[in-house]
Amino acid sequence: MNQKRIVFSNQKGGVGKTTLTRELGVYLASLGKKVLLIDFDPQANLTRSLTDDPSAGSGTGGCYEALTGQRYEPVEVQNNLFLLAGDIKMAVLEKSLIAEIDAYTRLGELLEHGSFHHFEYILIDTPPSLGVLTVNALSAAEHLVIPMNPSLYSMQGTNDLMN
Repeated sequence: MNQKRIVFSNQKGGVGKTTLTRELGVYLASLGKKVLLIDFDPQANLTRSLTDDPSAGSGTGGCYEALTGQRYEPVEVQNNLFLLAGDIKMAVLEKSLIAEIDAYTRLGELLEHGSFHHFEYILIDTPPSLGVLTVNALSAAEHLVIPMNPSLYSMQGTNDLMN
């Protein structure tokens, strides 16, 4: 299977990263594609937008647990659409990753495990920053989508990301 890994990123917040990630995932799942959404943002807006429970994934483990070697399991939010939930613990992880050798490759290494091979699409929502989490997501994906508003500040965030 030819898996597509797509990261949605822009240093500027409020440009539609989370909305685009969610809507593309829902659309692809409606076409019968197996889709995994990864909420890599400590704000966890993608997780909250797909579940009624703000602590979704805490019982099964989400991104934080997956990246720290704990038990995790993506949550099925609808037919063919799965979520590896984000939460505020991702901010703690970002700080601790700075000192780690695999700081920028941990997500990519995780996605190489067999438990992720059955997904046709993996869509990654990133925080509005150029920190360790965003660089980690960028190194794990083959494709980059940079949502932006037609404004000066959005363009500056895009320029920073491309640099």
